[in-house]
Amino acid sequence: MASQLPLSGYKILDLTVMTAGPVGTMLLGDIGADVIKVEEIEKGELSRNMGTVFAAGESSMFLSQNRNKRSIRLDLKQPAGRDAFLAMARHADVITENFRPGTVDRLGIGYEAVKAVNPRIIYASVSAFGQTGPYAHLPANDPVVQALSGVMAMTGEANGPPVRIGTPYPDFGAAALLAYSVCAALLHRERTGEGQKLELSLLSGTIFSAIPRDGETLRTGEAPPRLGSAHPTFVPYRNYRAADGHFFFLACFTEKFWSALCKAIKRPDLASDTRFATNVARCVHRAALDAELEAIFATRPVAEWLALLAEHEVPAAPIQDLHDALRKDPQVAHNGTVVTVQHPTAGAIEMLAHPVDFKGTPANYRRAAPLLGEHSAEILTEFGLDAAAIATLERSGVVHGHVPLEKDKVA
Repeated sequence: MASQLPLSGYKILDLTVMTAGPVGTMLLGDIGADVIKVEEIEKGELSRNMGTVFAAGESSMFLSQNRNKRSIRLDLKQPAGRDAFLAMARHADVITENFRPGTVDRLGIGYEAVKAVNPRIIYASVSAFGQTGPYAHLPANDPVVQALSGVMAMTGEANGPPVRIGTPYPDFGAAALLAYSVCAALLHRERTGEGQKLELSLLSGTIFSAIPRDGETLRTGEAPPRLGSAHPTFVPYRNYRAADGHFFFLACFTEKFWSALCKAIKRPDLASDTRFATNVARCVHRAALDAELEAIFATRPVAEWLALLAEHEVPAAPIQDLHDALRKDPQVAHNGTVVTVQHPTAGAIEMLAHPVDFKGTPANYRRAAPLLGEHSAEILTEFGLDAAAIATLERSGVVHGHVPLEKDKVA
């Protein structure tokens, strides 16, 4: 199976940490790339020790975003570690990193240093704000980018403060862009033989995700308002509470759906009311229409409304929490959204499947997230170092294999 995957045979040296980079390289690993996670010598990648949920000493955060990878512990601050990395880079196809801008150059493993030994390399750098510019040197993470990009300002109730999005969207947008750009660069290299440097930022990706709010903002000179679950240019398009206290989302984004809604709730008078005759009019009279609909939806439980709306083909859905979505929703189950992989110490680990259903070359879950340094000697051997050279690196502390950390022992 693995030999038939789109990226089989391509080697990626993955220096990324936290979420954006690791998820992007996991997507590439799912479709066949040999992703080699180059980790800090002492504690490994940052997310190994983060969060509050652990399985056999392994962070759930790390497990969820690092499958289909191998791990090597390498001290890049030592000259011998740098040389070992460049020796691997000579035979790699892709390098990914998301250190603070300038770090890889100071370590002697930046794009120019790698290009000197491998002109065909694809070198992808992910950052919060960009590799240069007034913010490039500042520390940041996903919520900081949400704040700066304008996304947080448009999220929250109308009379409330800005609210962080519940999922790390800037990270996942950057992860998708990383996977996309690496594939595009590899295709270009196949056609021309040319490698290249790729630079992408969470900030640019997040602002790009604001489409089509960008056009409205640039043309009107006004930022989108906070409207809770409502939409700035479609009405009705928000959460409503049913008689049993449960919420559902209703989305009438065409006149066809608005007409169907009026039939479903047996209120043809709303369809003929000049205040609500068009979407533009409904936006102007949003408060009046919402008051009517809130009173109507408060008369029956959510299940009845959803059945009625489905019968009339009006877009609507219950507001589910993530646990219900993952464990109870029949469409999520049908889509095969949760898969199980075997971890060497934690056993069976449930995690999210690759989000694209490749009909000809389906994603392959070959291995769970690696133990720290689990494959150090194996990887160096594959890149041409003999046993004596590896032993020398180990004695000097430049390379470590897997040694259980204190948290592993306790677990």
